Amino acid sequence: MKHLPLLLLMIICSCGNEPEAPENKKENPVTVQFFETYDIDDIKEEWLDAFKWTAETSPQSTDSEKEWAEQFTVKGLRSVVINGYEHAIALVKTEDIPAVDSMLAIPEVAKRFPKDLRFMWSKYEQEDPATPFKGCFLYAVRIPANQKAPVDSHDILESIPADSDQNQLVDLHITMTENGARKLEKFTRKNENKAIAVILEGKVVSCPLIREPIKYQMNISSFTMEQAGEISDRINAGRYETTKK
Repeated sequence: MKHLPLLLLMIICSCGNEPEAPENKKENPVTVQFFETYDIDDIKEEWLDAFKWTAETSPQSTDSEKEWAEQFTVKGLRSVVINGYEHAIALVKTEDIPAVDSMLAIPEVAKRFPKDLRFMWSKYEQEDPATPFKGCFLYAVRIPANQKAPVDSHDILESIPADSDQNQLVDLHITMTENGARKLEKFTRKNENKAIAVILEGKVVSCPLIREPIKYQMNISSFTMEQAGEISDRINAGRYETTKK
């Protein structure tokens, strides 16, 4: 019994002094992702069906329809979208984007499209000489079930703005890591003669047509210098963070 006080002291001192758990290693942020896309021809039947449903269904028949009908004066997708823009599904006036989002979110509309399709907007406003307004492109992006992009910013070694053949615009010159080059080649070979979406924070910054497999380097066009600088800085953020460690 003479050792009991010492034992109690050891127990008391050990309370609250559990070894600290090791800090989770901070991962570099995923800033840019590359995904496959649906062309308008791939979902033409579903798109026309959505046109028909939003135009003909009475706005008063369900709560979801009533909600978008009360918020917006437009009726039907056809009244707020313009088709025929290469790899984009449509061009929409900036002020009409909430209306389109609202209609595409209606369950009766959403279920018409493939489960892996996610509609996304262009990050920057577009101005078409043929139209009297500014707006954003709507893209149909294919997101796999695991939500993971085949290629992302972890696969990029460096990104820098580069000269472009287009007046007052610049390209984004991207160099891949060794592992990234293998992934990009596999991805672009699979999508040869198809458009891929380059995504930054849920917005499409570019949707280039892949004419042949790409490996170590690629150019993404075309941006203003300010836009190219913004995207390049975001892509390089993870690289600089890695260098500091």
